[in-house]
Amino acid sequence: MKIAKLLTLVAALMLVCAAPAFAAGQSTLVPKIASFDFFVDYSGSMMMSHEKVGKNKMELTKKLLSAINAKIPALGYEGGLHTFAPSTEIQPVAAWDKASYEKAIKKLNENEDTFARLTPMGTGLQKATYAKAMKRKAAMIMVSDGESNLGSDPVAEAKMLLSTNPGLCLHVISMADKPAGQATLDAIAKLNGCAVTAKGPELLANEAALDKFVRDVFYEEKAAPAAAAAPMDEVIVLRSIQFALNSAKLDATATSILVETAAILKSKKGSVEVAGHTCSLGTDEYNQKLSEARAKSVKDFLVKQGVESSRLITKGYGESMPKYDNSTEETRKLNRRVELSFLK
Repeated sequence: MKIAKLLTLVAALMLVCAAPAFAAGQSTLVPKIASFDFFVDYSGSMMMSHEKVGKNKMELTKKLLSAINAKIPALGYEGGLHTFAPSTEIQPVAAWDKASYEKAIKKLNENEDTFARLTPMGTGLQKATYAKAMKRKAAMIMVSDGESNLGSDPVAEAKMLLSTNPGLCLHVISMADKPAGQATLDAIAKLNGCAVTAKGPELLANEAALDKFVRDVFYEEKAAPAAAAAPMDEVIVLRSIQFALNSAKLDATATSILVETAAILKSKKGSVEVAGHTCSLGTDEYNQKLSEARAKSVKDFLVKQGVESSRLITKGYGESMPKYDNSTEETRKLNRRVELSFLK
């Protein structure tokens, strides 16, 4: 059986395991937006305890913003942070980076006075004139409990904001603990078909949901086509052979994939480079040794499956050849990998 056919067979098998183990092309993160702004409800009700969670809503908001900020990939965004009730600019919309944005988040105070601090949400939306200058596509992410009790209708103002700002999408993170507040937020979210909606406490409690929210708002993953001149059997990318931080140990998923890999190698003649890679955490020297250890772990397992040791040439590349941005744990995990290359 030709190697191309075998690769197709194994790739199909790996899809059952939830992620492709082999691919000729590479994946890349592509930004969905050029700029974003977190539009945070700073009213008295947000300084109170969430009735269902039992924690201060603004404290929950700050934790959530920090968690989202940590997961945003470095794809050249502009980012800002504004509040309403009252309307203030914590961070103007400008070139975003994690460190400066985290400092802006920390400026939010969860202990503001609640007395007579009402929620003119509609007025806040009316004053969000900075949206006109945001690069398109743009995302405004409202974080609120929805308790508007002063000023103009927030749904009508949100509709006006969207109609006068083409290319702006209004997303909603709900901190609501009352049905009326949730209903207001739901009505705002329905104004634009691009809206991503979520409940703040659920995002904090579920990292998978948090990852999905960040992905849905900020970026998508696209597979880049393989180079036209590259033969189909030149490289096998073992995407599911990933390692825990500081580890070269193979888990059960990895070993099951490598059993199939060994069958492919035994059907093909010639030498194969087993290349180990790491993420960017740690020193260059440490990562070099770790990548060599990962390559050796894969080689040792393949030899146990009957692949001739003399055909397998191990090499560690440390952190020098990342395929993904190293700014998040999700993408760093993908860089902790092993690849096989058939040597001509």
